[in-house]
Amino acid sequence: MPADSSGSTRLFAGGCFYALVIGGFLFAVACLLFSVAVTGFFDRPPETAGEPPGEAEATRHYLESYAADGSLTSEEITFAARGGRWDRETGETSVRITVTYPQGEAGCYVFTVPLPLDLHTRVALPRKGEGCGAADGS
Repeated sequence: MPADSSGSTRLFAGGCFYALVIGGFLFAVACLLFSVAVTGFFDRPPETAGEPPGEAEATRHYLESYAADGSLTSEEITFAARGGRWDRETGETSVRITVTYPQGEAGCYVFTVPLPLDLHTRVALPRKGEGCGAADGS
């Protein structure tokens, strides 16, 4: 009895094709997920030694976010200060925002926001108490 090999070959070739297509799709999905994860990792602000954690770091992060649209309103600064009293001084090349926190890490910080405000604005944060005077709440 002659063996009909055409059916088994066709079934084997079809299975390999579908396995290849599914494998390619899973590989593309894995690459996309990896790309999103890596991009999110590099969007985080760099951690440097001596930079205070907590309220001051959160304020710095919010100020950078709010400056990205080209303006920094009083409401945005109030939210970024997270309950602290703040004062703003606008110069020709930068905006200095002094924040005094009433609780938690109780301290005074001066945030320097360079002008012009845009998506690439990075807010400088000196050590606790450096350059602070009496901050008036706004």
